[in-house]
Amino acid sequence: MKALIDEQGKKYVSFGSAVLCIAALVVVLMLGFAIWQIDTKVVFVLALVVVSSILMLHGFKLEEILKFFVDGCHSSMDVVLILMSVGAVIGTWIISGVVPTIIYYGLEILTPSAFLLTGFFLCCIVSFFVGSSYSTIATMGVAFLGIGMGLGINPGLTAGMVVSGALFGDKMSPFSDTTNLAPAAAGTNIYKHINSMLYTTIPAMVITIILYAIHSMRFSADAVEIELVEKINTALVSNFNITPILLIVPVFTIFLIVRKVPPVIAMLMSSCFAIIMALVFQSNIYDFKTILNALGNGVSKEFGVPEVNRLLNRGGIIAMMDVVAWTFLTLGLGEILRGAGVIDAFLTRLLKIVKKPRGLVLSTLLFSLVTACLTASQYLAILLPGQLMRDAYTKFKVDKRVLSRTLEDGGTMFSFLIPWDTAGIYTSSVLGVSVLSYAPYAYLLLASPIIAAIYAFTGFAIFKDESQNGEIVKEVN
Repeated sequence: MKALIDEQGKKYVSFGSAVLCIAALVVVLMLGFAIWQIDTKVVFVLALVVVSSILMLHGFKLEEILKFFVDGCHSSMDVVLILMSVGAVIGTWIISGVVPTIIYYGLEILTPSAFLLTGFFLCCIVSFFVGSSYSTIATMGVAFLGIGMGLGINPGLTAGMVVSGALFGDKMSPFSDTTNLAPAAAGTNIYKHINSMLYTTIPAMVITIILYAIHSMRFSADAVEIELVEKINTALVSNFNITPILLIVPVFTIFLIVRKVPPVIAMLMSSCFAIIMALVFQSNIYDFKTILNALGNGVSKEFGVPEVNRLLNRGGIIAMMDVVAWTFLTLGLGEILRGAGVIDAFLTRLLKIVKKPRGLVLSTLLFSLVTACLTASQYLAILLPGQLMRDAYTKFKVDKRVLSRTLEDGGTMFSFLIPWDTAGIYTSSVLGVSVLSYAPYAYLLLASPIIAAIYAFTGFAIFKDESQNGEIVKEVN
């Protein structure tokens, strides 16, 4: 079967061929992850070979497929630069004593019963002003994981709390890339978008707070492993000069991003500042070479306590190279599927069966989930459904702010819950906790799409187009 050609002369596959590509991709992923249990990168290399072979049988040239892949890699360069700068931040924040200082004072001040709620609110605040879930996870997340470990709290629960707080900013902050991307894809403005998101985010946040409060009731001061806390703090004091002055580094970083300094530049400036602080405060413990190498190679040292070793022996640009490889492979594959028209074929066919506003919103959630699974890209999970669904929202006279909100409730959230998505891979690599371990506790991420689906069924907050005076569409059934 040959590829079809549109009016612009662009090749694309038929719906049947798209089904074959997706079916083959699902088989490869299931075999690789569930049965063979081989490395993620190898699974995606196999997926690339299988999908490319099918497309070549349908009339695509190898050069065309390679161009799609290269385009996908090219589009991921911003993400790659952020990943590398995050690795630099983690390494320099550890060697300078910033992360050890946060852990030390956190173990001194926080109690198990207050940890989850305090951590969640702090991550929400930081992510809102920083506008980056990646930055929040890489900084506050690493520190809170150490504090939680000392307090005897399940790492999966701690990581779920961090991700929930970090994603609050990714949804609600005007500084966030996804918060700006979603209204752009939907055809509305950011102010209407944020206002619309309050309808799902606030209930999701309340549910999250309640669930973390319930978890906190299970913890008491007696649950703290006092000996472990003392060992951790002793190891920190023995290997770093602990001082609150080092907290200037994260404050400086937040200031840079609030001032809208590009994330990569802000991260690198933060790393440089952390190196200076390391030379001032840690030079009697670590030599000049070790401090500088932390930026590239991270920290590798025996701290005397296994828990501290696991927590602090990380970071550096080199530590992110696995994630960079995953990013190239997954986004390259996603662009092949998009460029060959595989994703468009599915979305266009599904759009034809949508008859009412209820199906419109539910389809948007489904599109976002499918796109996130297939392309492993948070951005494509927002952009592709947004571009394809815009006309349908106009047809049903549903305001575009409902579309932009649903793109965030789906695409932004789903990406961090999918083990092979770049967002999930990144989070797992930085925190050292698998996606499947933290996903059940990432309550904000789980609640948002559920609330969006409930609204679709009930018709609540499904606003009419502005030309209809912003009233709510009553007919959803």
